[in-house]
Amino acid sequence: MESSNTKPRPRIDSARLRGEPVEKRHAAQMAKVLNDGVMYRFLAEEPPSLEKLERQYEFLSGGKSPNGLEYWLTWILFSKHGEGDPLGFVQATIREPETVHIAYVVTRPNWRRGYAKEAISALLDVVFENYRVKKAIAEMDTRNDASIGLIRSLGFQHVRTVQDVAEFKGSTSHEHEYEITQDHWRHRRTLAGRNAKATG
Repeated sequence: MESSNTKPRPRIDSARLRGEPVEKRHAAQMAKVLNDGVMYRFLAEEPPSLEKLERQYEFLSGGKSPNGLEYWLTWILFSKHGEGDPLGFVQATIREPETVHIAYVVTRPNWRRGYAKEAISALLDVVFENYRVKKAIAEMDTRNDASIGLIRSLGFQHVRTVQDVAEFKGSTSHEHEYEITQDHWRHRRTLAGRNAKATG
């Protein structure tokens, strides 16, 4: 495998989605679709302004943390079938040779359509193929039943629950941590491929 220090930011790709590495030019489209407080119910922040997104995306387009020890990768999700608004984003915070922390946001009109599962699957395929990490970690508010169900459906296992992580929006947040190893993920993908061939 080529050293990830010299590898450009990869794209992600799935049956219905394409993920473009984030650039400042994405900010205008994303500011529009992220302007929905319901999507931020279990997040400490509020919907971002255009100016904030422009600054954030310009920095994230570099692909690395300020100290250079982590890869900070964000992909903006688009449908392959049309030229509409972005569907959301996925993120990977990679600290070689150990872990990748993943996160995602799918816009509310696209909830319950399988896009989040498809996007995270594509993200894990890319990260485990191109970066030296042993496991992926996902963290979410204990009240976020949709995200908990999604992560479990992908084979992540519960590791721990952290109490009193933060206090925001009038309540205290507790957080579940889930993880999946690279070997477990690749095994699941191999089995899925065999099942697809058997039923094709």
